[in-house]
Amino acid sequence: MATIKDVARIANVSITTVSATLNGTAPVSKALQERVWAAVKEAGYHPDPIARNLRMGVSKTIGLIVPDIATPWAAHLAKAMQRALSDIGYNMLFASNDDDPDREFREIELFSAHRVAGLVIAPTTHGENYAERLDAAVHTPAVLVDRVIPGARFDSVTDDNRLGAQLITRYLLKLGHRDIAFLVGRPGISSSDERFDGFAETMRGSAMPVRDDLIRRPVHQRDQAFAAVQQLMTQPHPPTAIVCINIAQLLGTMAGLHNMGLGVPEDVSVISFDGFHPAEGWSPSITALSQDVTSISTRAAELLLQRISGAPEHPPQIIRVPPSLQVRDSCRAL
Repeated sequence: MATIKDVARIANVSITTVSATLNGTAPVSKALQERVWAAVKEAGYHPDPIARNLRMGVSKTIGLIVPDIATPWAAHLAKAMQRALSDIGYNMLFASNDDDPDREFREIELFSAHRVAGLVIAPTTHGENYAERLDAAVHTPAVLVDRVIPGARFDSVTDDNRLGAQLITRYLLKLGHRDIAFLVGRPGISSSDERFDGFAETMRGSAMPVRDDLIRRPVHQRDQAFAAVQQLMTQPHPPTAIVCINIAQLLGTMAGLHNMGLGVPEDVSVISFDGFHPAEGWSPSITALSQDVTSISTRAAELLLQRISGAPEHPPQIIRVPPSLQVRDSCRAL
């Protein structure tokens, strides 16, 4: 493997000149730069970015950690975050932990060993003493996305979940629905709690009861949603509409209804949070909230860069990005 000494020998310059050319740490004439870069190509030399970070004490790499890369939301976030970081001159490392907090903390430790400049974390937010464990594990600038941890020392950028719940609930009420089922996710997850709270507040604010027999919790996996829908639709007074808060619930709901021979929206309307699924390719296409992941990624990158650059300290911020409702074909007026 070629070394910086090989480059210096081929270019007939000092190692100091090669280092200054590659790292931009000192002025080098154009003629010498051309000789150095030609020697780099001839030698097949590839700088070690980790070693360079250790020498210089700086890094241009950000670590992104998400619970599950298999979800369309996480894939979209990774793509948008990479674009946002690239625009400000940073690279990105990526890790996915299957929503396992122990793996999440190992990933944080690994990225820290690679001397990343900062972390963007979509936190698992469950497990005993999670907030305290996260606070102790993170020793670099960090921003949280998608979920909020009360009292945490990190900035957070997330969807405006209560606004999204209002948009969905008001739309169903406008269509004439009163018996609305809601699938609640894992307890203690801020996005799940905020979405249900927004739904319940909007129903009560419209003088509509929230039927306890139409609320199912915890439903955070596809098979749980499949079972919940079968229970809901076999009640004496089944719902006329079902609200899903994520893609796993939506997949299980549609499969459960299909298994029962029920049509959407003929027999029941279905509406979903988390618009990053192939809604337009389904039959029917699913009315869903569209999260502005591009704005979430951009704001997270901006906040992280402020922390990395040593801007004046300020209390942790929580930024909520408004979603929009995409009306398609899965809901009907009563």
